[in-house]
Amino acid sequence: MPPIPSSIEVTHTGTRSVLTACRSIAPLKLLNPATQGTYCAVIIASYGGGMVEGDAPILRVRCGKRAALYLGTQALTKVYKNPHGIPSKQTLIGTVESQGLAIVWPDPVVPYAQSIFEQNQHWHLAPNACLILADGHTAGRVAHGEHFAYARYRSHIAIHTPKRPLLIERYHSEPSAVSPTHPGAFGPYNAVFNLFIAGTPGEMKFTHLVENLSQTLIPLLRPTPPDLLLSFASPKPDLFIIRSLAQNIESLHPLFAALRNAIAHPNILGTDPLAQKY
Repeated sequence: MPPIPSSIEVTHTGTRSVLTACRSIAPLKLLNPATQGTYCAVIIASYGGGMVEGDAPILRVRCGKRAALYLGTQALTKVYKNPHGIPSKQTLIGTVESQGLAIVWPDPVVPYAQSIFEQNQHWHLAPNACLILADGHTAGRVAHGEHFAYARYRSHIAIHTPKRPLLIERYHSEPSAVSPTHPGAFGPYNAVFNLFIAGTPGEMKFTHLVENLSQTLIPLLRPTPPDLLLSFASPKPDLFIIRSLAQNIESLHPLFAALRNAIAHPNILGTDPLAQKY
C-alpha cells in the first residue's frame, strides 16, 4: 500500500490567500501561523526534531490561481545517522496555478555523521505562475567535529512548465568516494545555498525579482570578506539562478537580506515573511 502523503492547498479568496485544505502525516507537522500580509504561510516541522532512519515523508502542495504561499521550515533540517544503511527521504510535489506565487524557503539541511539523505522535488508551473525555490545544506555539525562526515547526500529538483522541463538539478555527494573539499566542489566552504526563480518573462512578479536581484546582488559578488562566494545568471528567459558557497550559515545572511528585501516589495508579498526569524 503506497504511503499517504501530507498535503496543503492554498486558495485566493477576496483579498487574502488562505489554507483551504491541510493533511499532516507524521513525522511531518504543518503549522499555519498568522501573517502580517495577505499571503498564506505554512511552516514544516517534525515530531522528532529531525529525520531518522527510514523516514520518508511526502508533501503535496497546490498553490491556487492568484494565491500567494510562503512555505518554510521551523528550524534547520537535521538528518540523524542511518546505522543500518536505510536512507532518510523526503519528497515534495507542487503545483502553482496561473498568477500564483509560491516561495519555498526551507532552512538548510544539516546531515549528521553516518547519515544518508535523499530528496526529490517536482514542481509544475502554469503560465504566469512564479516559483521561488531555495535549497541548501551544510557540511554537518562542524562545531562538533563532523565535517562532511555524512555517508551520502542526494538531491533531485525538477521544475516543469506546460511546454517543457525548465530545470533539472541533480546533486550527489558521497564523501567516502570523492572528497567535497577538493577544488571545484566545496573547497574551503562549509555551506551551499541555491535559489531558483521560475516564471513567465514580462510577468510583473518574475520581472521585478530578476531586475531587483540582478542589481542588489552585484556588491556581494566581490569576495570581501571571502566567507561568501556568489554567482547568479539567467540561463533561460524564464529562469533566474543564484548559487553560493559560504563558510557557515551566518555568512549567508547578506544574501538572505537581499532576498528578503526583494520578496518584501509591494509587487511580491508586501512584507517580509522572515522578519521574526531574523
